[in-house]
Amino acid sequence: MAPKDKRKEPGMDHPTYDAAAPRGHAPSGGELAGLGMLLAAVVLLPLLIGAVVDSVAHTAPLLLFAGLVIGVGAGGALVYTRFKRYL
Repeated sequence: MAPKDKRKEPGMDHPTYDAAAPRGHAPSGGELAGLGMLLAAVVLLPLLIGAVVDSVAHTAPLLLFAGLVIGVGAGGALVYTRFKRYL
């Protein structure tokens, strides 16, 4: 009679971790290209809005820098949320 061993390899006692995120997988080229386009838009859009409002309100560099800070913060959050599964 054969033993009732349900393990695939009889010397391996460690459990399998199927629920964990796969390590070593990299994002595809399409994901990276899309991230580049989205990141450029997320950083440049608040920067340009700040420059336009600065020229209308005559508050020269103030809103330009505020738009830059908002854009960089939003870009960092975007990159983290999109690629945290690969970390």
